[in-house]
Amino acid sequence: MLDPFGKHAQEILKEFGSINDLLEVIPNHIGIDMALERVKWLKSGEVPQHILRFDEWKDLISFYALLGALAFSPYGLEMELVKEANLRIYLARIEKSRNFSELALPIEKVQADELPRKDRTILEKSLHKELPSEEKEKYLLQYKIALKDFLMLNEDSLKGFYIKGGYVYLNRSQLIELWKRSFGRNMERAVNILYEIREELPQYYMELYSGLSEIAREQFKERLERLGSATAQPLRFELFPPCIKIVLNGVPSGLRNYGITVLLTSFLSYARICPNPSKRDVKVKDCIKDLKVIKEEILPVIVQAGNRCSPPLFQDQPNEIKNIWYHLGFGYTLEPNLEDSGSSTWYFPPNCEKIRASAPQLCKPDRDCRYIRNPLTYYLRKLYLESKKEKSTGENNE
Repeated sequence: MLDPFGKHAQEILKEFGSINDLLEVIPNHIGIDMALERVKWLKSGEVPQHILRFDEWKDLISFYALLGALAFSPYGLEMELVKEANLRIYLARIEKSRNFSELALPIEKVQADELPRKDRTILEKSLHKELPSEEKEKYLLQYKIALKDFLMLNEDSLKGFYIKGGYVYLNRSQLIELWKRSFGRNMERAVNILYEIREELPQYYMELYSGLSEIAREQFKERLERLGSATAQPLRFELFPPCIKIVLNGVPSGLRNYGITVLLTSFLSYARICPNPSKRDVKVKDCIKDLKVIKEEILPVIVQAGNRCSPPLFQDQPNEIKNIWYHLGFGYTLEPNLEDSGSSTWYFPPNCEKIRASAPQLCKPDRDCRYIRNPLTYYLRKLYLESKKEKSTGENNE
C-alpha cells in the first residue's frame, strides 16, 4: 500500500463502516509488539524489508493501531515518532512506484499536448543531451493539481512551480514533497478525530501508547528536555486559539456565562495544569499538590476577562465565582480545599462543534484551526510547533 489515507485504503476502510468500528476489531488481529514494529526500527536508520512487504490488510491495521494510541497524546514525541517512521515506510514504497493514483492527493495526469512546447523544452530540460533518460524523467511535468488544492497543502512560496490555467504542474519529486505534507496533515486530522473518542477505545490502545512513549523517549532522549509531550507549564497566551482570545477581551452579556464560566475556565485550567489528560474523569488533585496555581495564575485571568465583559460579569453576578469553582470540580463554593476536588465534574473544554452551536460569535477560525476539533488540541499543536521551532533555532546557533 502506498498511502494509508489514499483511495484504495479508503475503499478497504469502508467495509468497517466507521473508524470506531475498525479500532474495535484491530486488537483481535494484531498484537502490541507487532504494531510497535512499525517504529522500533527507526533508530537503526533503515526500513526493514519485511515491513515494506506487509500485505495490505496487515499494513493498514498496524498503521491505524498506532493512530489509536496517539489519541492519548495528539502532539508530542509519540506523534513525531509515528509520523517520521511511517513517512519513511510509505516514501520507500512510493519512490519505487510509477503509479501515484493511489495517493491521497487530488492530482491528474498531464496530457502530452497540454503544455506549450517551448515551456516543456525549458522546464523538462529536453535539450540537455548530456542528461541520461532516467535523469530527464525527474523533470517531466507528469501531474497537475488545482491551484486551490495546492495552496491548502503548500503555504510556502510558489517560486519554482509551473502554473497555468488554474493548475500547478508537478514533476515527480515535487509531487512526492507535496504528498509528504499531505501525509502529515492527514495524520493530524485523523488523530484529532480520535482524540474526541479516546475514552471509548479499548485498553489495548493505552498499552500501545505506553510502548510508543518508551520508544520515543529513547529515540529522542538527547532533546527530550526541549521537545516532549505536553506537560504542565506556564500559559502561552500568544498560542491560544481565536475563540479563547475573543473571550479574554471580554464579551457581551449574552455570551458571558458561556464564554467565561464554561469555555475559558475549562480551557485555562486544563491548558495550565493538565494539558494532555488521558481520560476525562481526571480531577484537579490528580494534577497539582495545592491550589496556588489556580488562585494565582488561572483565577486572576478569568476574573480579568469577566471584568472586561459588558457589563462586568462578577460585578453583575458576584456568585458566578462559585460557579467557576463548580466547573473546576470543587462544588459550588467560595473557599475550596484541594480535598474538595471531585465534588463536581472538572469540565473539559467543549469541542469546536459545540462552541459553534452554543456561541457562534466566538468561532472565528484562523488557518491553524483546520483539522482541529477542540480548542485544547489547537493549543497543544501550537506548543508542539513552537517547541520544534525553538529546537531548530537552538541547533542552528550551536
